[in-house]
Amino acid sequence: MDALSSCDAIKGDIYITGGISAGSIANVKAVYGDLIISNATKLSTFSADSISAISGELNMESLTILSEFSMGSLISAGAINWVTLPALIQTGFKQVTDCNSIYISDTQLSSLDGLNPTNVETFDINNNLNLASITSDVQTVSKALSISHNGDQTEVKFDDLKWANNLTFYSVTSISMASLEAINASAGFFESSVSSLKFPLVATVGGDLTIENNDDLEKIDFSNLTTIGGGFVIENNTELKTINNLGDLKTITGAVVLKGDFDKCSLPSLKTVRGAFTVDTTGDFSCSAFDKVSKEGYIRGDYNCKASSSSSAASKTKTSSSSKTGSASSESGSASSDSSSSSKTSSSKAGAAELLVSPVSVFGTAIAVLFALF
Repeated sequence: MDALSSCDAIKGDIYITGGISAGSIANVKAVYGDLIISNATKLSTFSADSISAISGELNMESLTILSEFSMGSLISAGAINWVTLPALIQTGFKQVTDCNSIYISDTQLSSLDGLNPTNVETFDINNNLNLASITSDVQTVSKALSISHNGDQTEVKFDDLKWANNLTFYSVTSISMASLEAINASAGFFESSVSSLKFPLVATVGGDLTIENNDDLEKIDFSNLTTIGGGFVIENNTELKTINNLGDLKTITGAVVLKGDFDKCSLPSLKTVRGAFTVDTTGDFSCSAFDKVSKEGYIRGDYNCKASSSSSAASKTKTSSSSKTGSASSESGSASSDSSSSSKTSSSKAGAAELLVSPVSVFGTAIAVLFALF
C-alpha cells in the first residue's frame, strides 16, 4: 500500500486480506478495477481519502473489528458491497452520488450519510440493527429496492423516487415515497409496524402487489392505481378494517386473495380478473358486490367469498323464527285463557243451575215424607 501511494491512478484490482491491523492508501485518486478488503480479521482502521472514483466494486466483507473507515472524496463507484462489518458505525462517505449497486448487510451503521446516488440498479439494506432511518435522494431503481430487518423502528424515506422495478419491505415502521408513479415489477410489504401505506400517484404495478402480516396497518392509499400485472394479495393485517382507496383499479392479471378481519372492501371500477378470486374475512362483511362482479363474468378464475355476514344472516333468520314461535305461543296462551274463561263461565252457569235445582229437590223430599206418614 505504501508503494501504491506514489500513483495518481491504479489500473487493476486491489485485494487486501490477512493479518493487517491498520491500512491506508494515500494520494491515489482513481482505481480502474475493484477495491476488495476481505477476511482481514485484525483490521480496525482503513482510509483512502484521496480516491474519488472506483470503476468496479468497493467490496468489504468479514471485517469483524473494523470500526473506522474513511473515504471522504469518493464520488463514484460501480458498486458498494458491504457484508459482516459488526463494528462499523459510520459510512465514512461525504458525497457518493454515482453508484450502480448498493448492498449493505450486518453492520452497526446508524445512518447512510454520504450515500446519495441518483440512479441505481439495486439498493438493498438489511440486518443493520442500529439503522433507525434510511433516507435517500435516489430517483430510479432499475432492478430492486429492498429494505428488510434493520432496526425495530426503521423509517424509510425515498421522496425523490419516481419509479422502481421491484420494491420489498420487511420490518419497517414508516414508508414515504411522495413522488413514486410506477412500479414496473412487484411490490411487497411484510411484517412491518406501518400504520399506513400511501402511494397516491402510482398508476401501475407490473407484477404482484402483496400486503401481508402488518399488524398495525390501518389504511392503504393506491387511489390512482389502474392495473396490477400479477396477483393482488392483502392478508392478515389485523387492524385493517377497511380496504378502499382503490377506486380506479380496473385490471388484475393474476389471482386475488383478500383475507383478514375487514368489514369493508371496495373495488368499484374492477372489470377484469384473470385468475382466481378469494375473499375470507371474519369481519361483518357482505359478499354481494363481489358476487355481482363474478356473475357479470369479470372474474375468469374460481370465485369464493366467505364472510361472517352469512352466519349473521342465519342468526337473524333464527331470531326471526323464534319471535314467530313466541307469538304463536302467546296466541296459544290467549286461546287457553279464552278456553279457561269459557270453562269458568260454564262452571259458573252449572253452579247457578245447581242452585236453581236444589230448592226443587228439597220440595220433592218433603212430599215424599208426607206420603210416608199417611
